[in-house]
Amino acid sequence: MEKILTILIERNSYTARTSVGDMFFLYDKEYVTPVPRNIRERFGYTLEDTVRPENIKVYGETGIPSGVRCKVRLYESDHHGKTIIFYTEEDGVTLKWKELSWTYVLAHGGNTHIDTMACVLVAKNKISNDMIQGSLKDELRIFIENKIKEGYTIEAEFINLTQLS
Repeated sequence: MEKILTILIERNSYTARTSVGDMFFLYDKEYVTPVPRNIRERFGYTLEDTVRPENIKVYGETGIPSGVRCKVRLYESDHHGKTIIFYTEEDGVTLKWKELSWTYVLAHGGNTHIDTMACVLVAKNKISNDMIQGSLKDELRIFIENKIKEGYTIEAEFINLTQLS
């Protein structure tokens, strides 16, 4: 039976420039039962570019559509250093959803939409619906690296929740 860890990104606050949410890990921590008993472990806040209808993309200003499931692997960027990358295609850097595609969708530190370019910012603190703070990029990379060493396959899923406020 394959050991799978899913990085779940649940967005819950939306502005004209950003989508803010939470990052969770879903996996069977003990992996001792034939039917996995997934736990849901919160990791931190996320900030991305605004999400748009699934057939619309503005370069550098559109988050990954809700419902996308993709693969995740370790990646090293000249600009962001050691991190992870989200992808669907064999080249390991392209993420496609229907007719649209993104390249080099990384998880890294940053504070506002200026830092995103379709990447997922991950941090400890939510300052507002337009700003997060306290990068968790290194902690995320280490956690995922360790799970890969433990034999987990890493996937991700992007979900848009209803904005309640």
